[in-house]
Amino acid sequence: MADTQTTIPVNQVQRSWGEVSDRALREPVVITAKGRPRHVLMAFDEYQRLKARDRRTYQIENLPDELAALLEASLDDLWTPGVTPEDGDTLIG
Repeated sequence: MADTQTTIPVNQVQRSWGEVSDRALREPVVITAKGRPRHVLMAFDEYQRLKARDRRTYQIENLPDELAALLEASLDDLWTPGVTPEDGDTLIG
């Protein structure tokens, strides 16, 4: 995407919908009202791509039990890997 964003006032969107919607297929278009950004119009494929990257975050005290168990098991694996040293390996710690 380009360094500059396309910004269009809402009244121009109403007058030039075809042109604005075509542009939004190529790059996101910021729609302003009273000089302030209010909406972004973008291609649906781009929206889906961004949604697929969406991730949930939790505060540790609100972490669901099943995720807490997975995290704990992963941390245990990091601290006590099920790998035995082979000849020539150097163990640290």
